[in-house]
Amino acid sequence: MPPEISVIIPAYNEERYIEKTLQSVYAQAFQDYEVIVVANGCTDETEEILKQQADHNVRYLSLPKANVSVARNAGAINAQANLLLFLDADTQLAPDSLHAIHSQFRNGLAVATTKASPDRPGWKFQLALTLKNIYNTLKLYQGCSGALICHKDDFQKVGGYHPELMVKEHRKLILKLKELGGYACLNTSVTTSMRRYQQWGLMKLLWFWTKQWVNDKMGELKGKEYEMVR
Repeated sequence: MPPEISVIIPAYNEERYIEKTLQSVYAQAFQDYEVIVVANGCTDETEEILKQQADHNVRYLSLPKANVSVARNAGAINAQANLLLFLDADTQLAPDSLHAIHSQFRNGLAVATTKASPDRPGWKFQLALTLKNIYNTLKLYQGCSGALICHKDDFQKVGGYHPELMVKEHRKLILKLKELGGYACLNTSVTTSMRRYQQWGLMKLLWFWTKQWVNDKMGELKGKEYEMVR
């Protein structure tokens, strides 16, 4: 029997985070899942760490070029479950996350995310993610927390992630999936890395989000790639 959920994790030079992310999956109360990690263009120890996960039945694919959208698409192609969870490599699940996703992702939904918490203390980090949680919960923006959920058949219908998008690739996919059903922010949480917030600072990040929001409202989803933060 195929698993109920396929957890797909793209990883580009994530040696500092990937093991913690995987441990958060292994610790789930809901155990009917598979894990597919897609290492893309790694030049650090990420793939060596993945080779050590054999006891946990982690499947990993190795792609020669860094491209997060292509990596996610490759994971989806190889997924055995119809319920897909795209999880960022620096984002950890709460212990009940897979159970909540399995029970709350019901008929009428085509795409969902979760709430998010910062991985370090500080009011600026908490404020940034609180705002994001409000936007997503109230459907003011309908974005992604670092975890995105959909059905594989819907994912295939809309053509998956746009392979040329390095910024707002989640948003583009969400808009396509919304043509098939609803969006929701599920009642569970992930803990995500604040490394970009820490290096950029809150003002730069808010300015970046504002520009992307304006571009989104104008119907323009392409943009400059993120600066790599490791």
